[in-house]
Amino acid sequence: MSDFMEGYALWRRLPFPRLRRGQNLLRAGENLALIHGDLALADERVTQVILFVDEGIFEPSPGDVMGLLEGVISRLERFGEGATAEEMEVIDAHYRYSVLLHRIYGEFLRIGAP
Repeated sequence: MSDFMEGYALWRRLPFPRLRRGQNLLRAGENLALIHGDLALADERVTQVILFVDEGIFEPSPGDVMGLLEGVISRLERFGEGATAEEMEVIDAHYRYSVLLHRIYGEFLRIGAP
C-alpha cells in the first residue's frame, strides 16, 4: 500500500494543471480546453479516494473513471504530436497528472474491492 500512499500524497500536493491565459490549442481534431475539462471531471471523481484514506470508506465514484482517464491520456498523446516546446510543457503537465490519477484510482479500486 506504500506505492498507493506515495501517489496519493503526491496528488494531494500537486496543483491542478493550468492552461495558459487565452490559450486555445487545437490539434488532431481536439481542443485542449475540452481535454482540460474532462481531466477536471476525472479529478473530481477521484476525490472518493480521500474518503477511503481518511475514513476507510470504499465508495467508488459513479461512472467509468478509469475509462475517462484512459480517454484523456490517449487524447493528450495524440494532441502532443507536432507541438511546440511551450505547448508541450502544458500538455506534459496534463499528461503526468492524468497518469497519476489513473494509477491512484486503479490502486484504490484494487485495494478497496472486497
